[in-house]
Parts: sequence; structure tokens; C-alpha cells
Amino acid sequence: MQYNTKDIVELTDAKFRFRKLIEQGKTIELKGLSDNRTAKQNRALHKFFVLVSDQLNEMGLEFQYIGLKGDTLGTRYSPNIVKEYFWRPIQIALFNIESTKNIDTKQINEVVDVISKFFGDKGVVIEFPSIEQLINKI
Repeated sequence: MQYNTKDIVELTDAKFRFRKLIEQGKTIELKGLSDNRTAKQNRALHKFFVLVSDQLNEMGLEFQYIGLKGDTLGTRYSPNIVKEYFWRPIQIALFNIESTKNIDTKQINEVVDVISKFFGDKGVVIEFPSIEQLINKI
């Protein structure tokens, strides 16, 4: 689990979980992460993968995977398929960065723009999740 120590709510939650793990006698591994993006941004990124996969499935599209023996397997889109076959190749092409953990907000926006343009050209609007979007839905 990642916690942004600059966010008071996340910091409080991290302290609570840390104390609980100590009380349970658990082994704990701590490591500092770069400030490339916050936990909220990370959740929004993964929510984006869900939105895209849901949209593809609603459009009746299937992911076509070519198996080891050359057989084609069709399956519904999943957030992981979107991440690995859409997002990551674009991210690598644009920034030569493999892991989504190593990109910053500006780079996320650039990849979102590429994917959004692809869908927009097909008449489908896909936006990156935001607080404003959530408020508008309510």
C-alpha cells in the first residue's frame, strides 16, 4: 500500500496501519517512493484503465490474443489488458519508461491525450477520472 505523507488523511491512515501491523507482530517492509504521483493519482490511473476496458466491452469489442501456437483467443477487455496493451506501449514510445510508477502527472496527461484522441476519433468520449467528474455524476 502506498501513502502520500504530504496528505494528512493518508498519513493518519498509514500510521494507523503501521501500528496495527506492529501489534500483530508482522514483519514490515518500508521503502520511500519518488514523488512522481500521489496515491490518489495512482487510483485515478487505474480507474482510467477500468473506464477504458468497460467502454470497449460496451462497444462489443473483444481483445484478440495470439497464443503460443498461433491460435487466436478472444476475451473481454480487462483493466490489465488496457494497461499492458494500450497504456504501456504508448508510454514507452513517448518516454522510454517501462513502469507506470516512474511517470509524472504531465506524462500521464500526454498518454491520456493519445488514448482519448483514439476514442474521440471513433465518437467515444473517455476522460481521465477527476473529482469534478465525480461531483458532476452526483
